[in-house]
Amino acid sequence: MPLFGRGRTVAGLDIGSGFVKLALVDHGGDRPEIHGVAIRPTPRGAVVDGEVVEPGRVANAVRELVEETGIRSRNTVAALGGHDVFIKKVELPPMKETEAVRVMRREAGRHVPFDLEEVRLDFQILPPRDGSARLEALLVAAKREQVDGRVALLAEAGIRATAIDVEAFALHNAFVHNYPETADGVVALVNVGRDITNLNVVEEGVTVLAKDLPLGSRKVAESLQRDFRLTEEEADRVLQGRQPLRGVQRVVADGVALGIRRAAAYLGGRRSGAGIGRIFLSGGGACMPGMAQALAERAQVETRLVNPCERVPHR
Repeated sequence: MPLFGRGRTVAGLDIGSGFVKLALVDHGGDRPEIHGVAIRPTPRGAVVDGEVVEPGRVANAVRELVEETGIRSRNTVAALGGHDVFIKKVELPPMKETEAVRVMRREAGRHVPFDLEEVRLDFQILPPRDGSARLEALLVAAKREQVDGRVALLAEAGIRATAIDVEAFALHNAFVHNYPETADGVVALVNVGRDITNLNVVEEGVTVLAKDLPLGSRKVAESLQRDFRLTEEEADRVLQGRQPLRGVQRVVADGVALGIRRAAAYLGGRRSGAGIGRIFLSGGGACMPGMAQALAERAQVETRLVNPCERVPHR
């Protein structure tokens, strides 16, 4: 029997260094509802530090996962992240939004650190705030090679991508939906994965800084195997809390805390001068015993473990 049902649904696909993940979400009601989730290991060595290096093998894994689940949705969304994606909030002088559309490419030339002929650009005019007449826009640029490569990979797996999202925005959208009352002020969303930790700084509901930190639960496991001479299975038990060992979170917590401090220094130079008030922690690596407490102590910022499905019912 197929895992996924039918309806007004969107399939979300995540390709990581450890696993390919697929979720089917129904948007037909008053709030999203998960109809199914499936996961399978990524072929070893095919994805390194979040980058797909063997697209053919990954496409095969995606195709097999889709066939196993019996997915029927025509709307599939994937996401990109890493150093090949650039995000920045930019200010524009007072003008009509129609005029802003014409000047954004010129603005992109001032801010985007890539050759504009080699990227795909998009932007969103943000709602005005504090009675200011100035316009603010969220500018996004992604390497064309990476976008086209991801679309081609999905096509090889028999999937037509209806949209390519940005990982930082997907994390932000999940957070705002599940915890709308905590989106005020400046917060850091930290998603700890296997190889990569996503750091997304949100100011008054808008992403102002997004970066990927090259650390995750795999580095902790490698550290445990090296420093304590554990086997791979023993290291996994420690990460899952089934075998007690103090200080296992240090490798990730120290790196994330450094990223938080650098983000705070960047924010200190902004006009608002507001610093990071809270950290919201998610991802598989966030479930390491004591991770939230360790990060709070090292970053000296209130840290809370959150659930990306807190307000998303599932069958």
